[in-house]
Amino acid sequence: MIAALLAAALAVDVVVQAGHEGRPESCARFHVAACNMGASSSAGREIAWTPIVADAATATLRAAGLRVARRPADYAEHDVARVAVFLHFDGAPPCASGASAGFPPAQGRAFAARWERAYRAWFPFRFVGENITTNESRYYGFRKVDAPRKLLVEFGELTCPAQAAWLRPRLHELGVFLGRFLIAELR
Repeated sequence: MIAALLAAALAVDVVVQAGHEGRPESCARFHVAACNMGASSSAGREIAWTPIVADAATATLRAAGLRVARRPADYAEHDVARVAVFLHFDGAPPCASGASAGFPPAQGRAFAARWERAYRAWFPFRFVGENITTNESRYYGFRKVDAPRKLLVEFGELTCPAQAAWLRPRLHELGVFLGRFLIAELR
């Protein structure tokens, strides 16, 4: 009973995690064996882009009155939330990929399918699918949050010049877009 009350008191509406943020410093502190720094190209680095998107999403959600836990890649806390999103940009052989989404298999795909539908309508490049890799379907961040809806978002391929050129000036807009999507989901 006390544990349930404590969890309810600590719960937030949304957890927003910026992929790779805080690394490499956080890897040693949190004993992260594979200290992945994310994709990079001449257009930019994933580790620099994800915090911009995460901050914009967080600001949009908070402006709507939602409680948000904004997290870096590695952190000590375990969160309880209504929704958790984990933000990334893909890296692949140039132009071999695109946007995608990951979610825990036990969750079902409805939430991810709604995100995919919304994002496809705006993103002018290909959406390569859901849970296309084990890293997407078994993302380590999923274990850090108790939430009925969890989503790893790959906004597009950083290593594809055309996608990167479209994404780079829209980093803030991506966060606002995601925030508005989540607001609609939570109303």
